[in-house]
Amino acid sequence: MRTHRTSSDRADAAASRAGLGAARRRPLSPLLGVLTAVTIALTGSVAAYAESESPAATGGTGTDREVTFTASDGLELHGSLRVPTHARKPVPAVLLIAGSGPTDREGNSSGISGDVGTLRNLADTLARNGIASLRYDKLGSGQTGMGPYAEDPGRVDFDAYVEHAAEGLRFLADQPEVNQDRLMVTGHSEGGLIALVLAQDETLDVPPISSVGLLTPASLRYLTTITNQLTAQLEAGVEAGVLPREEADALLASLEEIVESLRTDGRLPDSVPPELASLFNPYNERFLHNADQYDPSELAATLPTDVSVYLACATADIQVACSDVDLVRAGLAERPAGHTTNSTLYGVNHVLKEVGSAGSDGSEYGEPLPFSRQLRIELSWFVFTQLHLR
Repeated sequence: MRTHRTSSDRADAAASRAGLGAARRRPLSPLLGVLTAVTIALTGSVAAYAESESPAATGGTGTDREVTFTASDGLELHGSLRVPTHARKPVPAVLLIAGSGPTDREGNSSGISGDVGTLRNLADTLARNGIASLRYDKLGSGQTGMGPYAEDPGRVDFDAYVEHAAEGLRFLADQPEVNQDRLMVTGHSEGGLIALVLAQDETLDVPPISSVGLLTPASLRYLTTITNQLTAQLEAGVEAGVLPREEADALLASLEEIVESLRTDGRLPDSVPPELASLFNPYNERFLHNADQYDPSELAATLPTDVSVYLACATADIQVACSDVDLVRAGLAERPAGHTTNSTLYGVNHVLKEVGSAGSDGSEYGEPLPFSRQLRIELSWFVFTQLHLR
């Protein structure tokens, strides 16, 4: 273990509010604006492994304890601390970080009906393996709300979310039930990018991180993701006959200008087309510029070699393609040493639920589908070998 070192799916949500229809305001597709952020059933040895008992499944699910912690910006974050049942000594612990948008400690968002439950399912899996966890309501969600940003939400940038996670990790490490030498940070979607920053940025004053979990993580620079997704949607609109070619070309030209201005100057151009204004506006300007400074593959390549990594993509993921996650895999492969478990979750959607041959269009996120059994067993083995035994 390392000695202590000092170290410092908002685009999804913004895009969901972006009106990118043609002049007649017709939607280009039901999936318009899904930014960051497959029909193979589990077979053979993977299926058998997923049905087997976890090697460390002895901790019980435990019970949640309501907690609060305050970040340096004055925001009081509300969360749930889960400690395994019958824990008799300090146990390894995992900080769980949600994806983009106003996502709460369970993994649910106001923009999605039903129960997504991504983080709660992860907490259950960890507790059964004798691992404590902390999950929390992100800024703008649950009991946390907007706090000091309520009067001026345009002040929010990506680094604020990083600092909130960093404070959560400090809080988790300070709990008497937690072994401070066996800490893991696990992020879903945009949370994966935050987890990479926490583990790689030595300017952040956080406890030593021994492992990182990256679950369908944001894998491209933020503005690149936006460009790719909006381009695909505009082209689909042209092909479907709902958007004239010349209108699509004009929007693509504006998009290129917007991205260049945000990247180079941190400012929007003087004129933004109304079709793009819900996504690119003064409220999002600071966040988008700040988030785009981080390249996930470069962060992965510079992770300390004593940090072990579990990296998973999902074949039915419509927000983060496995081909994008391959860029993070390649970054991790550049490390001169260090353990990495690479996984492809078959028949699983972006929120880590099993959809099998039905595939995914996003409408099923809140439905009571099974949480990925493959992920449960693989994550169980990872924490057994990398947190319990290491």
